[in-house]
Amino acid sequence: MLNKGLRRQESKTGLVFITPVLIWYAIFFWIPLMFVFAVSFTKWDMFNPMKAVGLKNYSKLFTDPYFLKSLSISLIYTLSTTGLLVFLGMLFAILFNRPGVVASLARMLFFMTAIVPLISAGAIWVWITGPEPYSALNSLMSFLGLGRKKWLADADLALLCVIGFIVWKNTGFNTLIYTAGLRGIPSVYVDAAKIDGATRFHIVKDIIVPLLRPITLFLIITNMIAGWNVFTPVWFLTKGGPGSATRVLSTYIYEYGFNRYQFGFASASAVVLISIVLIFTYIRLRKL
Repeated sequence: MLNKGLRRQESKTGLVFITPVLIWYAIFFWIPLMFVFAVSFTKWDMFNPMKAVGLKNYSKLFTDPYFLKSLSISLIYTLSTTGLLVFLGMLFAILFNRPGVVASLARMLFFMTAIVPLISAGAIWVWITGPEPYSALNSLMSFLGLGRKKWLADADLALLCVIGFIVWKNTGFNTLIYTAGLRGIPSVYVDAAKIDGATRFHIVKDIIVPLLRPITLFLIITNMIAGWNVFTPVWFLTKGGPGSATRVLSTYIYEYGFNRYQFGFASASAVVLISIVLIFTYIRLRKL
């Protein structure tokens, strides 16, 4: 009886502490989420009363070529950034996972981009890829005799530049996570492989990579969620342009919601995006 009373008291105390968080979460997440879901079945410009239209927004959505193009751009962006971030993060973690000042300095330099504020990093990237002759990339191109380009203003290159920015910005974080995973691998496995005559390549392929599989899965799902949710880097660098070359789902939703005031249609787009993110979130939670 005493234990039951103590547990009941602990439960009440815990509920008191988490109630403010639950209220905050309900106000700023669940209520807006339910509102967006309800608005997705209406026609609403925020100035006139809502008009129920059923599934019309969704049927229009999947026949809209601009939405389908935004969906494909988001998919390309997400797969590209996820693949590059996971591969480069593991590669640099393995290369720099050794004692010494040089390796420590390299890890620090790689992680510096991860802690730079996003807008500041974006401003640096604009300077690197700017159309001006003195921009870093154009200066390099001129030095190599390849000619200058308008990187972020070229429809064929803009998405590659945005992907390059995300990889440059976030590789350090992925490297740090992989480095922590490498530190958790018992050295006895590697030492035993060396005694058996295994080369460095086989040690990485047959021991390190398999043991890092849980971290790899975690980073794949996390980066894919971030990829589908991306907005600020794309908006800051290109605003979805030139034309629709970098118009991902989030900028598509923003354009229809806050530029065209088609909030019902934008909400239907948001529900599709939320559904995609929830699928990857569910996979991540199942694998943890």
